[in-house]
Amino acid sequence: MDIQAQAHALVSEMTLAEKASLLSGADNWHTKSISRLGLQSVAVSDGPHGLRKETADANGGKYTVPATCFPTAAALACSFDRSLLRRVGAALATEARANGVAVLLGPGLNIKRSPLCGRNFEYFSEDPVVSGELAGAYIAGVQGEHVGTSMKHFALNNQELRRLTVDAVADERAMFEIYLSGFERALQIEQPWTVMCSYNRVKGVNASDNEWLLTDVLRTKFGFRGLVMSDWGAVNDRVTGVSAGLDLEMPFVGSYHDQLVEKAVRTGALPEAAVDQCAARVVELALKTQDAAPCAFDEAAHRALAREAAYSSAVLLKNNQNLLPLKAGARVAVLGAFAKTPRYQGSGSSKVVPLHLDCPLDELVKLGLRAEFAEGYREASDHPDEALLREACEVARSADAALLFIGLPDRFESEGFDREELFLPESHVELVRRVHAVNSNVVVVLSGGSVMDLSWEADAKAILLMYLGGQSVGGAVADLILGKVYPSGKLAESWPFRLEDVPSYAYFPGYPRTVEYRESIFVGYRYYDTAKMSVRYPFGYGLSYTSFSYGNLQISGNTMNVGETLRVSCDVTNSGRRAGSETVQLYVSHRSRVLFTAEQELKGFEKVFLNPGETKTVSFLLSRRDLCYYDAVASDWRVEGGSYEIRLSASCRDIRLKTVIEAEADEDRHRPDLRASAPCYYDLSNGMHVPDDSFAAVLGRPIPPRERQKGEPHTLNATLEETQDSLFGRLLVFVGRRIAKRMANTDEVGSEIVEHVLFTSPLRMMSMEGGGVPPRIIEGLVLILNHHLFQGIRHMLTERS
Repeated sequence: MDIQAQAHALVSEMTLAEKASLLSGADNWHTKSISRLGLQSVAVSDGPHGLRKETADANGGKYTVPATCFPTAAALACSFDRSLLRRVGAALATEARANGVAVLLGPGLNIKRSPLCGRNFEYFSEDPVVSGELAGAYIAGVQGEHVGTSMKHFALNNQELRRLTVDAVADERAMFEIYLSGFERALQIEQPWTVMCSYNRVKGVNASDNEWLLTDVLRTKFGFRGLVMSDWGAVNDRVTGVSAGLDLEMPFVGSYHDQLVEKAVRTGALPEAAVDQCAARVVELALKTQDAAPCAFDEAAHRALAREAAYSSAVLLKNNQNLLPLKAGARVAVLGAFAKTPRYQGSGSSKVVPLHLDCPLDELVKLGLRAEFAEGYREASDHPDEALLREACEVARSADAALLFIGLPDRFESEGFDREELFLPESHVELVRRVHAVNSNVVVVLSGGSVMDLSWEADAKAILLMYLGGQSVGGAVADLILGKVYPSGKLAESWPFRLEDVPSYAYFPGYPRTVEYRESIFVGYRYYDTAKMSVRYPFGYGLSYTSFSYGNLQISGNTMNVGETLRVSCDVTNSGRRAGSETVQLYVSHRSRVLFTAEQELKGFEKVFLNPGETKTVSFLLSRRDLCYYDAVASDWRVEGGSYEIRLSASCRDIRLKTVIEAEADEDRHRPDLRASAPCYYDLSNGMHVPDDSFAAVLGRPIPPRERQKGEPHTLNATLEETQDSLFGRLLVFVGRRIAKRMANTDEVGSEIVEHVLFTSPLRMMSMEGGGVPPRIIEGLVLILNHHLFQGIRHMLTERS
């Protein structure tokens, strides 16, 4: 009997109450067990780039188990290395097994719509091919060691502000071509055991209640076969969620939701078959985890892998006069507080307590540099400190080179809030300017989770971008600076000159109720290349200590008919004097006179290692799907037909080889998609400006209301911000602040994050375990807010009986 049949057999032996109980967790981090049937609970834990297992201490408090902190997804994506992602995933799985964890809550592969998103460090790329390929490799690595993953956050969770309630208003073409296709690609590579739904609304419906999203798209169209769980506190209507395909609510908020499911079945409001299906998926997950026996892991090997991952993901943005690598024995000034206390991970639910943390300064000295340190700036302050600047300049004045460690402090980016600008702290920027005035050999080691303003870059001769490189980033920096290894990372997101250049700039983060994705498919390089807009550093860009030449483009045919594939290849030669790795990128360009299309789209990438003088052949398989656009009227992918230029590139702006193929059009079986057929909607010659009528036409429906309408009744999704127009609402704000203060007493969130989130949180979130407010009480509060005082009190008193 296969595992699916076993699961259904066990469910058939359960009472309705038992089945309903399985559809919510046992606590914050476990599913429920049923001892009479031998069904064990499943332990889950945060862990996109390192295990974050919460456990109780001897005094009844909580602490986080130390674990290897690998580079975050924003860094790992720059490696463009599927094999590396598999190995990191396997290492994470062994640490999970060693700590009794059966499912890691990752990877996150939401698209980087805006560089301001506070959680971008947890996500891979602005491009769905990169996101999907690397997420698929990560999932395969983890699950190959008998630990599950939870691919998240499905879907259109591209900001932190109002993420709990906002309606992400996007046209279907943008959804399928940009925001959903990475998930589809990843699960085609390796089926994740679970998928986590997002908090936000899609097409006006909460993701947790959204049958179109969870069933029609995820299961029917994409072929997902595993369990769908909620993000923590994301459930809006539990009964509707069961019908929509949400199998598991996390965390446990009391038995009320289980009782609602049971009652709905008894009254005929919910088919018992829907409960059976959800329960079977929970049981199936539990059966899968039984194979994952506890195991030990090699801490030293994982530390070495973390170091390799960090240097393989580093992007050399600038290296004038080949300043890097430095020679051992050089006298260097090591400047900046990050040189002693590195910025190596993000804040929020993914924050790891590392088993070890490299000090960059110490690692540079170990490898032979004669280093003198100066703090340069106060880590806790954004304002320049004149005394520290003078000290740094004195240390730098006579050095062979000055290594400046700067970037975004923790307080600048985190889960829970978005940035408002791209600037670094003024204290960091002023350090660069002052040191450059006394020593022109300035090397900037840049740390941060997302795009930063680099208007100071003329004052640096070399810039080495580490993103958030994990616990071993200090050693990786030393390896790269001294040339023990070579930089091979490429940017997985575009770096614009200004925030105002970003295509979503005018539409991010949106309004109290909605955020409008007016830029449609024109995200990242798709916009910059189509609008012919200059960027500071383009997608796919990254320097090396060597150079590469491309040649001998070969393609297996010059036409592609229905059902056919083509093989594309080229030779890549290391034409320099050092070993190195190059990432060859395949783009397809098809400029339609009918559809609005991007200048080009990435369809594949391959990373190849080459010794000096060595040549290797890199190959790609091009399919019909790679030539498609998504037809929202037909709800399917279609090839328009005509000429398609195939480009092999070192970045999206560095095309090395190209050829043209002809493709047969798909047969028209329906009327043309008028939503995609008006290029005038996207005249990008003067930037991204999309009027209401054009957006409504592309959207295919009226633009939803942006704010709560006057007289509109409050719901469980009402935010504290929206309730303040009444005395009772202001009282709720007071209570909410008390709850928020309690929630901040963990290592995953700081008080500033909680304060920022408070007024945009829906009332239903008060039932999270940290607040402990029963859901029925919250329902009563909503009734009172809607001026049904006595009905609300009766509803709440029922909970006490």
